[in-house]
Amino acid sequence: MGTADSEGPRNPRGTSGVGGATLDPTNPKASSASSGAAGGRAGPPHDVFVEVLGFDVPRSHRARWGPIITAAKRWGTRGLSPLQRWVLDRQLRFDLRLRALIRAPDHTLSERAREELSRLADPRPGGAVGRWLPSVPGLEAQRAWNLAVVALLSNAGWPLRTEGAAEALDALEARCDVLSQEARAVGLPLWRELWRRQVAFNHATVRLLRHLLGAARPVVLLPAPESYTREALAQEAREVRDATAALARLAHRPRISLVTPAWETPVDVLRACVASVRAQEYPHWELCIVDDGSRSAAVADVLREAAAGDARIRFERLESNQGIARATNAALALATGEYVGFLDHDDLLAPHALAEVALRLGETPDADVVYSDEDKVDARGLRFAPYLKPALSPELLRAVNYVCHFLVVRASLLREVGGIRPGFEGAQDHDLLLRLMERTPRFEHIPRVLYHWRTLPGSTATDASAKPAASEAGRRAVAEHLARMGEGGSAETVAPGLYRIRHPLVGRPRVSVLLSESPTDSELAALLAFTDDLDVEVRVPVPSPGAASTSNVIPVEVDAALTPGAVANRLLREARGELILVLEAGTLPTGPGWLRELASQASRPGVGVVGARIVSPGGQVLEAGLRFDAEGRVLRPFAGQFDPTLGAFGGSHWPRDVRAVSSACAMIRREVLESLGGWDAAFTSDEARGVDLCLRAGEAGLRVLYAPHARLVRTRAREGAPAASHDADRLREAWVRAGRTDPTGHPRLGFVQTP
Repeated sequence: MGTADSEGPRNPRGTSGVGGATLDPTNPKASSASSGAAGGRAGPPHDVFVEVLGFDVPRSHRARWGPIITAAKRWGTRGLSPLQRWVLDRQLRFDLRLRALIRAPDHTLSERAREELSRLADPRPGGAVGRWLPSVPGLEAQRAWNLAVVALLSNAGWPLRTEGAAEALDALEARCDVLSQEARAVGLPLWRELWRRQVAFNHATVRLLRHLLGAARPVVLLPAPESYTREALAQEAREVRDATAALARLAHRPRISLVTPAWETPVDVLRACVASVRAQEYPHWELCIVDDGSRSAAVADVLREAAAGDARIRFERLESNQGIARATNAALALATGEYVGFLDHDDLLAPHALAEVALRLGETPDADVVYSDEDKVDARGLRFAPYLKPALSPELLRAVNYVCHFLVVRASLLREVGGIRPGFEGAQDHDLLLRLMERTPRFEHIPRVLYHWRTLPGSTATDASAKPAASEAGRRAVAEHLARMGEGGSAETVAPGLYRIRHPLVGRPRVSVLLSESPTDSELAALLAFTDDLDVEVRVPVPSPGAASTSNVIPVEVDAALTPGAVANRLLREARGELILVLEAGTLPTGPGWLRELASQASRPGVGVVGARIVSPGGQVLEAGLRFDAEGRVLRPFAGQFDPTLGAFGGSHWPRDVRAVSSACAMIRREVLESLGGWDAAFTSDEARGVDLCLRAGEAGLRVLYAPHARLVRTRAREGAPAASHDADRLREAWVRAGRTDPTGHPRLGFVQTP
């Protein structure tokens, strides 16, 4: 969830996490969260291709003369249709061919771009009309834009190469508005209306090319605020009823201290926050709230009034502004509860928030950290942008503060780790969570939306990029966490609030690539083009002897009747690598770094299997880790959505712990694979034998990781073989043996699925 380049929530004055504005990166007219239209669903990029002919005169933004200006433009465009058709006649042919090529790209794309698009790239009309029209504003700029698209696609190779793509696309984007250099053109307002739809087409093309070339900003896919609010309120009413009934049977009822630093809070917002605490179904709480030296006396007045009316509210005012870390610690010093919850001064708790926490603590009394799902609320009271979280995922927490709100911590542990650390303002909660994770694995996730994060102008809930210092503080928190854990590697910022860890790779390990079947010459060349300077051998199954070997491509004779697991085990016996990569033929890298990423992840102690992000040639997600439903059926999160996507379950580009990864591209250390006994040859499909191996790795205490920074494209269409009931039965047995749960998923994702 978040804007295209902001992926983190905040506390007062900014913190990093998951959240941010829901500006639709595929729609330049979309509103941000602060406008009250937040949480809207973004359409896939290829849906915003427009019919180029026609006019869409927007309303003028000018307050006084706007209606007159708008009416004049609309009147003026009435006679422009013939001229528009003359100007864009040849351009339309280019547009149609380009759209057809990039909507369904295949291995002929570069060749067809050179041959077909090149011939259509000049939009200037010929004949008598053409002798006059070359002076038309925008024609030369559109011709240059067309030629740049042809050059980009002609040199891309197959699959489309990502090296240098971001820079090339940025340059192409800057040229989309073909009238940007025509400030002195006579009649420019009417020319702008004539070109408006073509300019929109240019922008839409670049957005789709970004997905094809792996250089896109995330598409935000979230339920519409109005419908989500209705469903969420109905769900909340049911949950409140159930939680209230369950409280009557609760034996231990710990006091929960809520700590809240306040600073310059709007009075109505502050009163609503306090009211949400007083409305709690669970009565054993105290609110410890500190005014961090607000300039306005109104903040202290409201809090004194609240404290005077309820003995459970404890208030203190600091004489000067100390910053969020010290103010939070001052509130913590007032706390007397067994557990401490963190509440921002401008947010709201669901009425059953503390009841759900108390009930979970009753079920798991040894829990040290409890957290819930969350959503946002705008000034009108509409709720939007739900975030439904997995259980503790160390990999994910290092990348982004997905835990965020609502967070409750055992008070003794919180004081043991030193509370909130000054110096990490804006990411103080992320830093705290990393330090807590170092001390305890006992995190409990409540899969209910118990916290409503209010969006205010200028806050990181609206746009995390508004406070870049918060993102840098988060990166330092992750880097210091790695150092404390004794792990090498570095942390770098990918987007505000989102971090990538580059793990070290010792030496130059040999990687044995076990292909599922024989590749074509071009596929083999594409695979070997990006080996990241590792020692790579490729083992290829062949049905009969006699196939030629090269220094790093070795055919292995296998019986055609063998199952995929038996074939992989046969290749494994011949392989000489320390690291084993199983790879579906036709699944190919698009740039450097993918193999080193997988190798460095798989080489980490405690890691079993590592899977890659696999997308279609058109830029849709095919594989982003696997999860399971309640019946043990395999599900593919994010599948079919444009990559990257941000939704209610986070991002397709976020690393995370998972129960299984696709065997289309999965790496494992040889020693681990042999300790697990290799692949189960009884399975008749590649997917089933790969999932089974991941479940067995998890049973052995090893982690299974999704590594999205290793990105590949599946260039072959999969045969639609029917699922074998034999495989399904055996997988269900493995699922039962593994505990029947998937903490890496979420039981209620269907509640917020977008159409």
